[in-house]
Amino acid sequence: MHMRVVSMKIKSELVEGFKSASAPGIEKLLSEPGVVSTALLQQVDIPSHFFFIEAYSSLDAYDEHLKSECYLEWQKEVANLLDEESESVEYAPVYPPEDAWVDDAVEGMEKEA
Repeated sequence: MHMRVVSMKIKSELVEGFKSASAPGIEKLLSEPGVVSTALLQQVDIPSHFFFIEAYSSLDAYDEHLKSECYLEWQKEVANLLDEESESVEYAPVYPPEDAWVDDAVEGMEKEA
């Protein structure tokens, strides 16, 4: 299991453009092999501050995502919207336990097949 929280600060006047640019990429991300879950959150009191919460079945799945067309296209599209460099931090799941996350993702992939 590999989990990350990415903190991004967007130029205030470009927030709506960031949200519009990110939605299609999230849909594509969710269809990538090894992606367990993802969410994009906007801070209520600072609307230009966003968090991506991402869960992958493994570090290899995360590394593959970083090479995916989906990610590379999105990165190019939003690079000029950033107010400062993003911060990406790895986390370990506490609850639900790691095996619950991965089992649900594997079960979902089996149903699609």
